[in-house]
Amino acid sequence: MPVIKTELVVGEESTEILLVTDTITFTTPVYEVLQEEIKIKVTDCYACTDKVIFNGEARKNIVYKAPPDPYTGEGAVVYHELVLPFAGFVNVPGALPGDHCQVVAATVKDATVLIPITKDALGHILTAKQKMVAAITIKVVRTEQITVASRDSKFRPLGEEE
Repeated sequence: MPVIKTELVVGEESTEILLVTDTITFTTPVYEVLQEEIKIKVTDCYACTDKVIFNGEARKNIVYKAPPDPYTGEGAVVYHELVLPFAGFVNVPGALPGDHCQVVAATVKDATVLIPITKDALGHILTAKQKMVAAITIKVVRTEQITVASRDSKFRPLGEEE
């Protein structure tokens, strides 16, 4: 009977991680936040006994208005980029060292908050902290050789003549 090499799915599990930045200092004060874009990336993962340990980074761009000029009313749109490394784990029953892990999803939940710490006299944000919840889903697979039953006469054990 033929033997094939295939990947067996050991399990797929999800976890959530709370990410908190150090103090963010805005060189240009924040008048109004226009947009926040966050990308989550798992950079590596390692299967252990019944767990997967992983590392990653959250990359966030905060697009905002600078305070307007008091005489012209004109202002600039600027952005602040921050990169926040993180680490975590997820329980995957049956996982073993040597298994392979695959990132199925790495996203930010609808739970992200920019918390002002200091403001200037006009209420523009000078420093803040960022908190967000990352959701990570990881699949563990194991490469195995399995014997496949076949009625096709082309497939026969190695060494067996016609």
